[in-house]
Amino acid sequence: MKLLIHRYAHVFLSIFLSFTSCMFSQNKFELNCGTVATTKSIELYKSLEPQLKALEQDFMLMKSSKARMSKNNINSIPIKAHIVRNLDGTGGLELTDLNKAIESLNEIYKNAFMNFFLYEKINYINNNQSQNITKGSEKSIIESNYVSGIINIYFIDYVKNELEESICGYTDKSEKINVIVMKNSCTTNDSSLSHEMGHFFSLTHTHGPSNSKQTTELVDGSNCDTDGDGICDTPADPKLSANTINNFCGYIGTETDAHGNTFNPDTRNIMSYSRKACRNKFSDQQFARMYAFYKSIESQITTPEMEQKVALNDDLTKVKIYPNPASNGSVYIQASLKDSTLHYKISNFQGQILAKGIVSNKEINVNNLASGSYLLVLENSSSRVVKKFMR
Repeated sequence: MKLLIHRYAHVFLSIFLSFTSCMFSQNKFELNCGTVATTKSIELYKSLEPQLKALEQDFMLMKSSKARMSKNNINSIPIKAHIVRNLDGTGGLELTDLNKAIESLNEIYKNAFMNFFLYEKINYINNNQSQNITKGSEKSIIESNYVSGIINIYFIDYVKNELEESICGYTDKSEKINVIVMKNSCTTNDSSLSHEMGHFFSLTHTHGPSNSKQTTELVDGSNCDTDGDGICDTPADPKLSANTINNFCGYIGTETDAHGNTFNPDTRNIMSYSRKACRNKFSDQQFARMYAFYKSIESQITTPEMEQKVALNDDLTKVKIYPNPASNGSVYIQASLKDSTLHYKISNFQGQILAKGIVSNKEINVNNLASGSYLLVLENSSSRVVKKFMR
């Protein structure tokens, strides 16, 4: 009997060790992201913040309305894929891996009403020297391998930061450039590409903009909108690492915030530094933020074909409102409108909707608004525009 128990114990131990070994390999802590919040990126977000608040409110309303949850709300976003290979054309990211990565990206981002597609053919770059790059040196590749106006993703065998440390990738988003650089082996882990795309659409790490200082966001959430990642449905994060995440994606850290409260971060959030296999979700407010940012820069990531279509259908791109500040209790619309039905919505900078309706005779009554600054959203059947005005 004792021999039988011993054998069962041995079998159980073997299964347990095999299981934990498998979990460990799947949760292997790969090197982190190389994206850093710069002064320019922070200033860009701040300049768009009032507009983003209104667009985030739109997203939440659309998300809660089943009637508006249709294919018409899905935004098709072009990606230009650049695959770096050896000089003789060997190596590089496999096409099957690229397709799987895009499928994974779309499965996650469908909740932000986004769908990514490959623009034209894959651009293969056969250059031995470009197979191993340091952040910043990609400029030599971009000069001759870049499609303006859309998201350019470069898939490279080995990527390093300025300290010569291996990283999974990084994002460079500015008014003049739309670039994501990905390490091939990280492209297929189902979270790193989504993580970098999150940076592209203005998200910061859940531990905040700094990788060297602990977040000032408090565990009780009292400063969640100003500190950390500035998003209130992502818990305060002290910066996760291999030492604070176990093989079952549980947080085992003991760090405390400025009030002495122990952190309880979300180890599943894609924008965290958790193990790659643990990360599988964004929060609702993160989706809202990305949707809003996309809508605010939509014209910067549109293919030439899509630009032509917009030019034919979009009556609101050149719309003007006057007088501004408003006088005599009204603002007026100056535009050549083909669509007879033009909806409007007025909100404050906190996203609260104060008035809405249908524009009549190109005039909107704002007499009931208090003195101050507001956002005016105009929308017809084919386009949408946001304007700032004063009362």
